[in-house]
Amino acid sequence: KIIDMVKRFKWYSNYNKDINKCAAIGVDSSFTIIESRIGIIYVIQGISIKQIFDGSAIKIKDYIKFYDIGLISIQSNSVSKIIRRSTYKRVLSTYAYLLELQSVYDLLKNESIDIVLFDGSLISFLMQREFKSIVALINSVENSMDINFKDVLVKKINLIKELNKIANIVFVAKSSNAGFYTNGIYPDLYIFELARLFRIEPYYRTGYSMPITINVDKTLRNFLGIDDTYEIDFFTVTYSRFIDNAPTFQLSFLDKLDEEAVNKRFSFIKIFSPSGYPIPLEYSHRISKLTRSSLIDIFIKLGIPIASGRELIELS
Repeated sequence: KIIDMVKRFKWYSNYNKDINKCAAIGVDSSFTIIESRIGIIYVIQGISIKQIFDGSAIKIKDYIKFYDIGLISIQSNSVSKIIRRSTYKRVLSTYAYLLELQSVYDLLKNESIDIVLFDGSLISFLMQREFKSIVALINSVENSMDINFKDVLVKKINLIKELNKIANIVFVAKSSNAGFYTNGIYPDLYIFELARLFRIEPYYRTGYSMPITINVDKTLRNFLGIDDTYEIDFFTVTYSRFIDNAPTFQLSFLDKLDEEAVNKRFSFIKIFSPSGYPIPLEYSHRISKLTRSSLIDIFIKLGIPIASGRELIELS
């Protein structure tokens, strides 16, 4: 039944193999939170990397590293709602998205870039429904200011729209439970991964699925937690494989794109994915990775009082 379902979707194996020069930006970040007796400390580290393909090799051309550290406080609008550690993580993940977008915007200045890659789905970057019931304040040491989280939400979506006007931005997700193709019966990635495991032609080959356009209607806006003022009406989704028998990735794009536009973007990403995953994202992920244990050691050496195991129970 699942195999029959995947065969309903056209798979495009043709792409531009004659590209001899192109430039890409990949960005990623990581963060951690550490409970201390002075408050909840967060640390964010990330990098946006510009790489070029000159016809024979992929080289790093430029990069911007970004960091932030500070205190974060969250309060609930509801007396009955408990603020858990997972809420802090989701708030910081969204703040990290904003820093990624700003870093890419700075790296794009006066640059000619063919493709910009973000780690994660467009849906995850847009999502903010769960934040309507909280008030969060980010006390950033790096920026020497208090940041209202509501401002972060507005700036994040505005930057996505601005970047989309000046560059071909693509959101690359390694995992997703979305069922755009299957109407929610199965996750889309699941059926395309089964096609790979059973080596079903042509779906396990290099290529991408028939792009579909999603209308951001009232129901989807409510799900995302965004309103009409953001003026996001459509986005496009496809599922791709950059070498034969490699894992499937969800590619999502802001706005309505036809197959030709998706083909152009796929061709650029393919150039930077000789092992099946885009090198700009692989590099940025590896460089930005934070180790919680090493940060705790540093804080202890600096004399910052870390919360005890008993105190952590309240944040579990």
